[in-house]
Amino acid sequence: MPLAHTLAGKLNAAQIDGTVVSASENGEKLVVRVDRAGTLALSLFELRLETNKLTGAPMPHVRLVAQQLTDKITYLLEPICPVEADAEACVVQLRSTKPQQDDASLAYYELLVRTGGSISLHRYEKPRGGLRREVAMQLTKEVVNRLAGDFLAAVS
Repeated sequence: MPLAHTLAGKLNAAQIDGTVVSASENGEKLVVRVDRAGTLALSLFELRLETNKLTGAPMPHVRLVAQQLTDKITYLLEPICPVEADAEACVVQLRSTKPQQDDASLAYYELLVRTGGSISLHRYEKPRGGLRREVAMQLTKEVVNRLAGDFLAAVS
């Protein structure tokens, strides 16, 4: 997948801490909001695919894409699966099935598939009795590249 490989090359650049790295091709754009980058891994806030292949997609198609991602993305800290589908907004929300928990908080992945034309992955932490907040995901560059490829494959 040339677009995923283009993104991977850009993520290997020397100075990408605190930046947004993107790669575009044929109406599709992969975007990574980078916190910090190391030799082998990234701390990132978001991985997003913007694509016209989801623009105006009916809800059954959005559900199909979400299910394909559920079946394919089995290599994160926690497995993800659909938890909510909003037919009016035409969006499917996937979350970690078993969030990481300790005495003070829980942390989970959230992936949104939107008919407006995007797939996005974030990580959140929610303190007990508090509001959730976005936190950086710690992923190897290989996993980021694999996620990008899986996002692209799901809409092909």
